[in-house]
Parts: sequence; C-alpha cells; structure tokens
Amino acid sequence: MLQNGLPRVCRLHTQKDFERVLKGGFKLQGSGLVMWTAKNPNPVEYARFAVVIYKKLGPAVLRNRTKRLLREAFRRSRTQLPAGVDIIVRPHSSEKFINVQAAQEALTTLYRKAGFLPPSVAENSPEGNTK
Repeated sequence: MLQNGLPRVCRLHTQKDFERVLKGGFKLQGSGLVMWTAKNPNPVEYARFAVVIYKKLGPAVLRNRTKRLLREAFRRSRTQLPAGVDIIVRPHSSEKFINVQAAQEALTTLYRKAGFLPPSVAENSPEGNTK
C-alpha cells in the first residue's frame, strides 16, 4: 500500500538534533510561526522537519490538528527545499492554521525569508493583464 505521509527519515527525532538546530541554527519569525533552521552535518538528500507546540496553545485536539496541518504543508513542499536542511517550527497561535493552505502559505513565507525559495513573482504584474 502506498504511504502518503511524511517519511520517518524526513523528521527530526533525537534530542541532540533538536539542540543543534535550536542553539546553532538561525531563527526567523513571521506568519504566526517561529522557525529555526540549521544545516545537517551529515550529508543527506532530503530536508528534515519537526513541530514544537506548547500546551498554552490550547487543548490536545487543537495542538494535534495544528501539528498535522504543519507536517502536511511541509510534506507538500519538501521537494522544493534544499537537501540537508533541518527545520523546527513553533506556532504562536492555532487560529491562523484553519487548513493546509494557510499552513503552507505561512511556511512558504518563512522559506522565502530563509532563502530556501526564490522571491515570489507579483501576481498582479502588468504583463499578466492582456485586456
């Protein structure tokens, strides 16, 4: 059976990895998220991801839903990210992430700030309007 979830190799697991990213990486804020990133010292061919959520964010049902949405948003965009990058995300509030698209937009904004993705092209450019 085909698995569509986030593979285990694309997730951060060990405390050592978390400490390395949180202490040695750089921090970005925006779009209701805080993101820490660091280069993985081991040569790997994929980006790795983790979500950290505090209890003050809300009840367990809400925290788990927020984690699932953020993981799915990462899964959809992980092929666009550079290989060997470790990313940890912490949401400020769960109200911003009502669906996967909202989570994906928030992550994409931070990816662009970090330089992982090229700057977005203005959708309302004059060349796009033919009328």
